[in-house]
Amino acid sequence: MVVKKFEAKSIKEAIHLVKFHMGPEAIILSAKENVKRFGLMGETSVEVTAAVSENKLQSKKQAERKLGARDRERFNKASAHKQREFIKKSTEAMIDEVFSRNSESESEWVDENAVDDEIKAQSEPEPEVIRQPQIPRQNGITSVRYADIDTPAGAVLAPTISAAQPPVVAPSTVIAAPSTLPDAKALSLQQEVQYLRGLVSNFQKMPAGFVSLHPGADEGLPYELSFAFKRLADAGIAHDNIVKILKVANEKLPKEQKQKKAFVDGWVIRYLLDELQIADKPMRAKFHAFLGPTGQGKTSTVIKLACHLIMNEKKRVALVTGDVVKVGATDQFKIYAQILNAPYAVVTKTSDWNTLAPQLAAIDYVLFDTPGLNLKAGNDLEVLRQILPPGLTKNPEDFQTHFVQSIMARDTDAFEIAERFKFVGFQDVIFTRLDEAVQFGLIYNFQKKFGSPLHSFGIGNNVPEDFEFASKERVIDLLFKLSQFAERGQS
Repeated sequence: MVVKKFEAKSIKEAIHLVKFHMGPEAIILSAKENVKRFGLMGETSVEVTAAVSENKLQSKKQAERKLGARDRERFNKASAHKQREFIKKSTEAMIDEVFSRNSESESEWVDENAVDDEIKAQSEPEPEVIRQPQIPRQNGITSVRYADIDTPAGAVLAPTISAAQPPVVAPSTVIAAPSTLPDAKALSLQQEVQYLRGLVSNFQKMPAGFVSLHPGADEGLPYELSFAFKRLADAGIAHDNIVKILKVANEKLPKEQKQKKAFVDGWVIRYLLDELQIADKPMRAKFHAFLGPTGQGKTSTVIKLACHLIMNEKKRVALVTGDVVKVGATDQFKIYAQILNAPYAVVTKTSDWNTLAPQLAAIDYVLFDTPGLNLKAGNDLEVLRQILPPGLTKNPEDFQTHFVQSIMARDTDAFEIAERFKFVGFQDVIFTRLDEAVQFGLIYNFQKKFGSPLHSFGIGNNVPEDFEFASKERVIDLLFKLSQFAERGQS
């Protein structure tokens, strides 16, 4: 048994190498994609492991020795089916030719040394020695070897062996009559066949290639889009969203463009840019309430946004907190307000807003930090509603509610908590802790789940530097790591 590995840019090229070096009887044992990519133009290769019996391999080499350079080129371009037919005819002609020369004595078998001398006189020395000269006449072990490559137009196999053209046999080849095959060699051949049958049984449904094994194959996506499927999955995009994106790509992209990764990447990026939603006028209202469970970064987001409005946009900002649940939360908020020289207040009930109203008349923005609640308990929702500004339900245009979500959460956890806050209502979403994450698919998944546009991002601990309003380009950069690629190219 001969086992070899081949690496090529595509599965078709890899299979062509298998057929060229190992012949049409080779069996694909495994195939995998080697990823060596850097950015959108990354290259990949396909590695295929194939096996063939030594007898089959030697039969192929014997048949090729009968061909000239031009005919050998046609032979290599022919389909696997035509190659098998040619090798079979060549092998049968070779055996019949040798048998016919040594059939004068029917009572005793030809002397091996005499045959060897005769062959040496007719053929040029060959560096390769055929160790197993028996040519078993049997069908292939399995009907599924590998995908035949279409025969190019005009490709015709060379003429088969004629009686006037004796076969060329390697110097050390000794051909034994099938009826008198030695027991040891017959046993060896039988063991080899049994081994191959056992090997095939482990690959009961081996496909013509390994195309049915690629990512997205179970969803009906072609192999050409498998690299895009894997890239989106690595970015954290949910399976259902990936399938939806690539099914549209499969319909829209021409076949020749699907085979070029740059075209596919470009199309996917354009699709995501069209699908992403960014909050229109993120600071259009005067009152802003920040909602979400504990530990998501609400207070940090409020302080960063206040710092940005005061320092960069020269706005008058008031800081209000309703977080009387967490120990020390009000004191921490008061310290931040003193540093920013901003008005500060604590709200514990709805009527407190009526008291604050006259003092907030000259303020440009009021930022309200709500307590961190998971809303699992029945009274949590009622507590939250009691401290929200009373005009929230009367005139929603005067208020904006933002759901604050850490990017480090799992999709299922983030979705479950956001479902609870839908009863309160939120108009957009803010993602925090972007500096700690390696996957950013939750940004897209959350938006597809709730249809909420993106408001802003918290990208670190620095105030106010690590805050930015959301943009589509920023999301694409996070998903595909484009800026990292650019930095790698400059270094």
